[in-house]
Amino acid sequence: MRGGIFIVTAGGLWAPEFQSVLTKAARLARRGSYETAIQLLESEVYNYRDSFMFFYLLGLCCLYSGNYGGAHDYLTRAREIKPREPSVLLAMAALYVKRADSRRAISFYLEVQEVDGKNRTARTALKILRKYAGSDDLLAWIESGKLRSIYPRFPREKPKPAKLVRNIMLPCLVAAAVSLVIFVKNSKPVDAAPEREGFTESVLTQDDKKNLVEMGGVYYFILTEKQILTSYENARKFFDERKDNSARIEINRILESNANTGIKNKASNLERYLEMPGFETLKSKPSENIAYADVMKAPPLYRGCNVLWSGMAADITAEQNETLFNFLIGYDKRRSVEGIVKVRLPFVADINLEYPLEVLGKIVPADAPETLSLEGITIHQLPVAK
Repeated sequence: MRGGIFIVTAGGLWAPEFQSVLTKAARLARRGSYETAIQLLESEVYNYRDSFMFFYLLGLCCLYSGNYGGAHDYLTRAREIKPREPSVLLAMAALYVKRADSRRAISFYLEVQEVDGKNRTARTALKILRKYAGSDDLLAWIESGKLRSIYPRFPREKPKPAKLVRNIMLPCLVAAAVSLVIFVKNSKPVDAAPEREGFTESVLTQDDKKNLVEMGGVYYFILTEKQILTSYENARKFFDERKDNSARIEINRILESNANTGIKNKASNLERYLEMPGFETLKSKPSENIAYADVMKAPPLYRGCNVLWSGMAADITAEQNETLFNFLIGYDKRRSVEGIVKVRLPFVADINLEYPLEVLGKIVPADAPETLSLEGITIHQLPVAK
């Protein structure tokens, strides 16, 4: 399957491994030949059907050319592949600014700031929206042609070797020299990777380790003090390794057990720092994707875990701001159904019942025993049956 690696820089996206079609289209787009770029890309839609860079570039070309319907469709597909990529969120936000839908636009810009707190485009756009909120001046600002000032830039292909050395290698050498000075001055090496926020605060004190077992009550898991400590330290270990599903399972084990309130509070605090994955996160870490059969053995243990499951949709109900359907898990190959869960998407989705579906969602155990539902994050309609 074709795709492309990309890097976020101050100037936008840089794709060091651009495929030739994407390279040509990006060059055409930067020259203002949006329609030609769109025609080139649309002729390759099957070959790049799972490429974020392809759909992002195609959506951006449509945005710049004024084809807002096409931009929405292609950018939505790009967002399905990488839900938290700032550049596609910026493009989606710009679409809603064009529609004068300030509420939706602000929501996207705030999401960008959650991922990239220093993003200048999001900060500028929010100032504009707050300045013109509730007035006709926003429409005047849009019609003035200034809307493009908040569009994300087109991605660039890999720089030429000489420019690469000047722009990347030299700053790296300078940074290495500075690090060496710091090392000599402080007599200790500089950390290679930053510690995750929330990790230090999760350390247990000696007082935290006392009287870990709560006496009395009804619990899903009955654990010894040693088991409670083991689960908690495993949660911290998985958190540090960015295995957030594994960390959440251990946290849930503590929260659903006879552990005391103190360590449950510590576990809940660590849970606040767990991140939402995208399609590629779970595909690149298959051990983090939990099978439906495993979840059904103990649904409370997997509360809040994010899963990527394949199947078929049925009984779809589309409302104003959400889509509900029954998800036939494992039926994507039309052989057998592993189980059926309710899925709620917080947006209106156009789902073809004839084709299989991938759903990225959060597990929500229901009140009834051995039942659950999915709070959908995003979906991927497969073009052909597997």
